[in-house]
Amino acid sequence: MKHNEFDNETKYRLFRSVKEILHPAISKKNISNYIIIMDEDILPVRVFYPKKVTEMHKVMIYIHGNDKITDCTGEYSNICKNMSIKTNHLIIAIEYQEYKKQYKKMVKEIKNTIEYLCKRLVLDGIEKENIVLAGDSTGATLILGIEDVEVEKEILFYPITSLDFKKERFPSIEENKDFNMHLIQSLEEYYESLLKEEDYQDLMLNPINQSLTNKPNTLVMVGKVDCIKDEAKEYYDKLKGENNKYIELPFSSHGFLKQMDKELSEEVYTELNTFLQ
Repeated sequence: MKHNEFDNETKYRLFRSVKEILHPAISKKNISNYIIIMDEDILPVRVFYPKKVTEMHKVMIYIHGNDKITDCTGEYSNICKNMSIKTNHLIIAIEYQEYKKQYKKMVKEIKNTIEYLCKRLVLDGIEKENIVLAGDSTGATLILGIEDVEVEKEILFYPITSLDFKKERFPSIEENKDFNMHLIQSLEEYYESLLKEEDYQDLMLNPINQSLTNKPNTLVMVGKVDCIKDEAKEYYDKLKGENNKYIELPFSSHGFLKQMDKELSEEVYTELNTFLQ
């Protein structure tokens, strides 16, 4: 989101309501780009439609990860498109800005965006229980930085839940380093570019230490040979509630969504659809 400096005429031409997203006159290749005016901010989103556009009543708000970390450059559209079709959800992917040295600003703006979308979706006829929040890698981390998010279900693909990448704390860092040769270095460089020195001590950057009593039902899905799977498991173990689920996928590493064979794809979407029921 960027501060809105456009005049009223330009603002009118850019505006697209959530109602239009839910009831498009024409869907081009099942993907559409929209710009929504939210108060004084411009919100760019990319919308992915399931095959049956006329029967949409379930929505997933998606926060994508950093493509350099997940080795997913240019492929998030494919991930969201496939996920929309396989789960029969309309997916609204937020095109957020990555502000250098301003991690808190990213979290705040994404929180405001999610709250805005949830409110509008309900007003336009989507049941609250049919709105799910999902994200992968650093996108999942941004979700975890948001407290009191107003959804009932949350899906976290290979989330980064700690900035403590010491191998003695998380054995998977050492055990799986051959499968993720540059992952830890990429993560350290990424967060170094986003964080101010004082932010390292902020609880927002270490969701494992937050209060987890009011978290939505959560599905955590990681690869068995992911360097950071241990920290995701530690986070999951501290979640409260009977409807949470943790899944480790064999022979899968960080960023597995970018390329899955038929067998892995079937397992991922079977688990996903079971959780979404």
